[in-house]
Amino acid sequence: PPRLTACPPCVRSSPCAGAFAGAWVAKMSRRGPISIDRIVALRSSVLPLYVLIRPDGAVNTADEVSEDGNDFLTTRLHGDQISFQSIRGHYLSSEGGQISTRRYCSSDERFTVERLETQYAFRSRSGQYLSVLDRAPFVGLAPAPGETEMFQLFSLMMYGCNVGKQLDMLERNGHVQIDSLIDESELAVLQNSVAECGGKDTAGLHDVRCSGLVGRSAAFGRLAAHPLVMQLALRSISPSLRLSDLESCCTNADHVRKELEVTTWHVVHPYSSVEFPGIVDSRATFTATWFLDTLDEVNSTWAWVKAPLSDAAHLPKLPQLSSPEEVQAVVRGAAPLVAPAGSVWLYSGPVWTSNNVGAASFWKDYDAQTRYKHLSGQKEQSGTFRALTDTQRTAPANDQLCPTVLQATYCREYVAPRSAVLAHTAGLSEAEQGDLQRMGVA
Repeated sequence: PPRLTACPPCVRSSPCAGAFAGAWVAKMSRRGPISIDRIVALRSSVLPLYVLIRPDGAVNTADEVSEDGNDFLTTRLHGDQISFQSIRGHYLSSEGGQISTRRYCSSDERFTVERLETQYAFRSRSGQYLSVLDRAPFVGLAPAPGETEMFQLFSLMMYGCNVGKQLDMLERNGHVQIDSLIDESELAVLQNSVAECGGKDTAGLHDVRCSGLVGRSAAFGRLAAHPLVMQLALRSISPSLRLSDLESCCTNADHVRKELEVTTWHVVHPYSSVEFPGIVDSRATFTATWFLDTLDEVNSTWAWVKAPLSDAAHLPKLPQLSSPEEVQAVVRGAAPLVAPAGSVWLYSGPVWTSNNVGAASFWKDYDAQTRYKHLSGQKEQSGTFRALTDTQRTAPANDQLCPTVLQATYCREYVAPRSAVLAHTAGLSEAEQGDLQRMGVA
């Protein structure tokens, strides 16, 4: 469940009493840098009430927030102004001199931030202040700032991390990695579920993939609706996000290094399925890559690089729609993908990924070492090169060199999902079933 923590520089403190209005007017004109978390609960400083936006867009108050984190609001700064958006896409609005919600963010949905010591006030376009009342309509606008116009902001904490900070890093950098989200027991369940689907048999193959997994096991459905991932996906891409697919990939690093000759690069659906020039939207998808095994420099043949943008920074360049020269220019900046088991790597839009980096590297290294040893007399030549390659090819797969990842891809509401399957709902909570249904999984 989520945990509340004060949003710096806000802290829990008793409201100022006495000549409050005069102090407010005197101090509120002081400007300074705004430091407000990206996901907050909005609580009155004098009344034990939180401002809530219900799923239907209604605005009211409650003395506590829900355990799933959905009562927290996403903040977006516009200079010295701020907007508050619910996880279902409704923006807090002061249009018409009343507090309501809108599905868009314009002038009436932006509030000027004013700060008095550790408290905040939010001034609307009309000059009135957001206010909490102990009677209907409970949330309104006041002509002047006072005690009931003071607010404290509390950050959303889940699984030991500040979710708002993860959202900020995701939107700034396009990706973020979060460790220790799956414990060992759940990892074992997922590994067994992948094996039952045939996703671990890499004999004679460099990888084996199984798609449409959300309908194969409750463990997969639970992972696709992971609470922390849902918070970030719905708030960063679209409140009407859809699940495109859940796919496993087990890569035989030994086979890649000995049997493959060329490294290939890929992007997720729908970027992988379009014709030239591609999609003029660099944020049409959200991808969560879960690591069921630790990926390190020994067993990882994975690498990634952000898709460069062209056409006025709106059109992502895609590997299958690029010339060999263009591909080489892009992948020169690729970074190896390593992560501990139980972690997740999140990114938005198209990221070029490859699970066969280092193709044929074994033989390049082997040939160099063998030539040196033969020439220096350290090793006598025995057998043929063909016999050696046959021995390597028929050797059983080394499980330590066959890490497995699960990739959940979510897409915007206007994109057709890659896989349309029924979810395996037995054993899922009502919240998990509800998340899957909202994402178009029956």
